[in-house]
Amino acid sequence: MAKSNHQHPGQDEPRSYGRTHHERFEIDLNTASEEELAQLPMVGPERARRLIEHRPFNSWEDVERVPGFDKGMIDDLRSGGAQIGGSRH
Repeated sequence: MAKSNHQHPGQDEPRSYGRTHHERFEIDLNTASEEELAQLPMVGPERARRLIEHRPFNSWEDVERVPGFDKGMIDDLRSGGAQIGGSRH
């Protein structure tokens, strides 16, 4: 798994939850376990529970309606490899 190098401060710093920022991962938001979701950058246990409660997702707009998920967070998830239903929408 190749590391991204976007040349900005903090890209390799550990986050309070999950992996380092811009680390590449592939995970389907509709099928991942709560534990797997909690490991995503900036997600953690509370947001992971919210994702599971609001499944299934048919679009990223559906994810944006989940409390605690704004457009910036969704952009980070998408650019890191998060998927909906096995495809990168």
